[in-house]
Amino acid sequence: MGALRRNTHDDRKRILEGIRKRSRALFAHIPDDRLPDAILVFNNERIDNNFFYLTGLSGGVFDNCGVIVEKEGKIALFTTALEEEAARALENHAEILVYRNEKEKNSILASALSKYPKIGINYGSVSHMFYLFILEIAEQAETVDVGTAFRDTRMIKTEDEIQKIEKGCRIISEVAERIPSLLTEGMKELDLSTEIDYMMKKKGAHGPAFRTIAAFSKNTSMPHYPGGCIRLKNGDVVLADFGAYFEGYASDITRTYLTGNPEKEVLDLYGAVLSAQQLALDMIMEGELSDRVDREVRACIDSHDLYKGRFIHSLGHSLGLDVHDDSYPSASFHNRFEENMVLTVEPGIYLPGRYGVRIEDDIVVEKQGCRVLTFANKEPLTYEI
Repeated sequence: MGALRRNTHDDRKRILEGIRKRSRALFAHIPDDRLPDAILVFNNERIDNNFFYLTGLSGGVFDNCGVIVEKEGKIALFTTALEEEAARALENHAEILVYRNEKEKNSILASALSKYPKIGINYGSVSHMFYLFILEIAEQAETVDVGTAFRDTRMIKTEDEIQKIEKGCRIISEVAERIPSLLTEGMKELDLSTEIDYMMKKKGAHGPAFRTIAAFSKNTSMPHYPGGCIRLKNGDVVLADFGAYFEGYASDITRTYLTGNPEKEVLDLYGAVLSAQQLALDMIMEGELSDRVDREVRACIDSHDLYKGRFIHSLGHSLGLDVHDDSYPSASFHNRFEENMVLTVEPGIYLPGRYGVRIEDDIVVEKQGCRVLTFANKEPLTYEI
């Protein structure tokens, strides 16, 4: 989750305020009849980013660590000695409980959980074995699933979260601007993806948010192409899809680059995608129906006979601690965009075996529209290599 840094007094105050605000919002998303006395998140078989959501921590890995949060933000943080120094960022704001072996961990957890008649757990993030373990050590407690509450709460970002995502968007936008200067005849797709990852870290990213996609020529028609040893030729379409983690938060961008003297069909295809994306950006605002925007974008693309049905994925996804924090606004939000949702907008057209074009930007929903956080050029410029 990034390198550990010393927190200033203002940092600690901001972290605490963020914890309290997120905790209150989380409990507010739980129906009264299921409201727990506390919520437990524990990184057992895998890291659950809800741990970082509730603690505000961004340094350390925190495997085999956990947190209990009460409604007003009171925290008990369970940590191994390995992560103790990173956990001390919450000193004076949380009870820090350190254990050095499995026996100590079980004892500390059992003692802490014994205070709560009803405990909230994100069932989707724990194994069956760990769930049975919780039932064993907190045998008097009732457990309730709070996974939906986490998903709904994380869809609406705090100011602090948006600022972190904005910084990641600045990094990837600057890298996207540099990509044309990296394109040389004969370079491999893996060469480009490696350069992109290197540049993101040089600009301050803590790492790639997902496996960087670099595709040349006909490989651009596969949205999740893994990259390979295909070499670049002048005249190829180049697609790059990548993101950066910054202080635990993900960004995500796709740009398609045209080299040499592209055929008119390629320019037409690019123009259709760009127009479809602009349509979405013009429509998205607080209160707008997400499925209406999706329908209009697809209708725009399908109005071209050659591209009908070739937009084969969703219009976008939520961004946050995970690069796919969730889908677009679902039934929980009455399928409407809400202020401070941070989302991608990424229409694409894919012609199998020939080429594909995708243009992706990150946005924050506002009352009267949306603000685009990524700023790299997306006009159909052509580059000689």
